[in-house]
Amino acid sequence: MGDSPGRVVCFGEAMLRHAPSPQGWTGRTVTLDGTAQAVTPGGAEYNVACALARLGGEATWVSAVPEAGAREVLEPARSAGVNLELVESAHPLGTYRVIPEMASVEYDRSDSAFAHLEPGAIDWRARLSGARWLVVSGITPLLGEGPLANWSAALTFAELGGTLVALDLNHRPQLGTFEQLWAKVEPRLRQLHLLVLSPAALETMTGEASGRAVEGLRERWNLPYVACTWKQDLGDGRQSRWSVMAHPLGVASTETRPVTHSPVEALGGGDAWLAGAIDGLIGGLQAEAVCHRGDLLAALTQATFGDLGEVTREQLSRLESIEGRCDVTGTG
Repeated sequence: MGDSPGRVVCFGEAMLRHAPSPQGWTGRTVTLDGTAQAVTPGGAEYNVACALARLGGEATWVSAVPEAGAREVLEPARSAGVNLELVESAHPLGTYRVIPEMASVEYDRSDSAFAHLEPGAIDWRARLSGARWLVVSGITPLLGEGPLANWSAALTFAELGGTLVALDLNHRPQLGTFEQLWAKVEPRLRQLHLLVLSPAALETMTGEASGRAVEGLRERWNLPYVACTWKQDLGDGRQSRWSVMAHPLGVASTETRPVTHSPVEALGGGDAWLAGAIDGLIGGLQAEAVCHRGDLLAALTQATFGDLGEVTREQLSRLESIEGRCDVTGTG
C-alpha cells in the first residue's frame, strides 16, 4: 500500500453483471431465459476505484470475495492499477441482471461473500493510514449486519485519522426503504465531506430537485460539499448531463455548460461522476471545474458497454480544454 497524498480507499461490494450481449461481444456469456447475457464486473465503489486508477491516481478497493472464482472482478481491477485489500470468503460473488426493456436491475446478493462479511473483519486503522479520501455508498449499510458494522467502523476511523469521506447515497429500493437508509446515514452526516444525491433523493428530502435545494441541504447539515447530477434525454439517442455542487463559498453548476453524449450504457455514470469529482478535488480544482470533470468522465464511461470505462487522463484533459458546452457524441 502506498502513501500517496491523494490515495483513495473505496469500500463496497463488486458483483458479476448479466446484460444482453451487444453486437460483436467476445467476452464470456451465460444463457438466461433463452437469451445470451454478457458477464462483466460492476459495483459502485469498485467502479470508482477502477476509474480513478485508470486516470493515474492511487486507488485501493477494500471488499470481500470468494476464495476462488473472483477472477472476472479482480483482473479488470488489477489491469486498471487498483490496489486490492480483500477478505476471502467461502461464499460466492453476488450477481445482478440488467433488464433494458423494463429499465430495471435484479439482484442476487443475499448470500454473497460481501453480505457474509463479519463485523471487525477489516483493520480500518491500517487500511486508512495515510488515505486522503474514503469512498462509500448507501448500498453497503443495508446489505446486512456485517457490512453495516464495517461501514460504520470505516467512517469512524476515517474521522479519527483525518481522512475525508465521500458518500454517494445511492438508494436501492430492493434493499430497503429510503427511511431505513436515512436512519443509518443521518447520524453519520458529521463525518462526511462530500454527499452525492440523485434528483429523486433530493426531491424526497426537500420537495424539489434544484440547485437551490442542494444549497439548502448543505447549509442545514454544514457539510463541505453536497452534489447532485442531472441528465436529460434529447432524442435520437443523445443525452445532456450536468451537475450542481454546493460548497462553503456558494453553488457551482454546469447547467449552462452541459456535456452532450450518446450513451451506449445506462449504468455506471454516477460512479464515474464521483470518481471525476474526487479527482478534481484532489487536484485543487474550483467547484465548477470539479463538476465538469465529473460530467465528462460520466459521459465518456457510458460510451462503452459495461459499468467500467477505459478513460485516460489524456482523453479527459483534451476535452476539458474545450470552453463552453462539450459534445462528445461519437467519442470513444
